[in-house]
Amino acid sequence: VPGPDGWRHQRYWICSFSNNQHKVKEELGSTWRQSSFNLALLSPLRRGSCLVVDEAALPLTRSWCLFEVAETVELEKRSQAGHQGLV
Repeated sequence: VPGPDGWRHQRYWICSFSNNQHKVKEELGSTWRQSSFNLALLSPLRRGSCLVVDEAALPLTRSWCLFEVAETVELEKRSQAGHQGLV
């Protein structure tokens, strides 16, 4: 969002904070398409994905992180308006 106050209009969905980590099974839904991960990726308000990687690249050993990266690449291929891909 342009302008000096543009940062005030930015929103981030952080899956580890957005899912109840004590009830992950219930949070996932009955299929991957119903999972909160997938629904967040498909949100029309979404502009890109951010992957934070440590020195050991541990997120790349987690299936849901790989899923999110793969889906981000697919969304970028489909060139959805305003989508910035992996940022």
